Amino acid sequence: MDGGRSRQARIVGGYGALVDFLTGECRNRGIAIHLCSAVSAMEESDGRSVVRCANGDAHECDAVILTVPLPLLKEIVLPLAERERAAAAAHIGFGNVIKILLRFKTRWWVDKRMDLADLTFLLSDAKIPVWWTQHPSDLPLLTGWFGGPKTEAMANLGEHELIGAGLASLAEIFGLDPKQLMRNLVAARAINWAHDPLAGGAYSYATPATHAAQAVLSRIDGGAVFFSGEALYRGRDMGTVEAALASGLATARTLLG
Repeated sequence: MDGGRSRQARIVGGYGALVDFLTGECRNRGIAIHLCSAVSAMEESDGRSVVRCANGDAHECDAVILTVPLPLLKEIVLPLAERERAAAAAHIGFGNVIKILLRFKTRWWVDKRMDLADLTFLLSDAKIPVWWTQHPSDLPLLTGWFGGPKTEAMANLGEHELIGAGLASLAEIFGLDPKQLMRNLVAARAINWAHDPLAGGAYSYATPATHAAQAVLSRIDGGAVFFSGEALYRGRDMGTVEAALASGLATARTLLG
């Protein structure tokens, strides 16, 4: 195994804190947020748009910023021009991730090896190969990560089975009995993002045709629909939260301009 040491920056409170901040800023400016309103269709008429939701709600607006995970694009009925542009998304890669979060009573890996007190990332050949800690925080939490096409082999595993696979991988890496880790376990979650109906996977990635596809989706042709999101970011960090924020800001500036 390799205890990777690299400089990391984390938001205190996790990405939930970021969402809470953005939500608060929106509401402070009088923006209405409609929850449980999955968009099913968009229509255009006389330069305006109507957004229709699966729950029957309809919202009329001057412009729409469409920023959903790529697999969901095909589930939204779009006007012809936007439908043709959205077809370009097929040339942008989209992958899956299985993530396992295990909270223990103690940071047992430090007890096992004192030189791991400042461990950030751990890379291995185990079934769940990538793990990271909350360093520099001393929370006894380990996050397992497994991504790409190999996740298909675990597609039929439920949450309990994924947690078991995570514990088994850690036991293999550290030479421990999985039952010993189970006794130390306080709470656990496992998420297969491909099974989330509002995500369909986890992240985008570049293919040889991605740059051209991004140009088509980002094109401004006088319509009322603007495509945005991490899949359209052309910088180094495509497929990240940073990419999503950067794309959103750029789209908002274009719309306001």
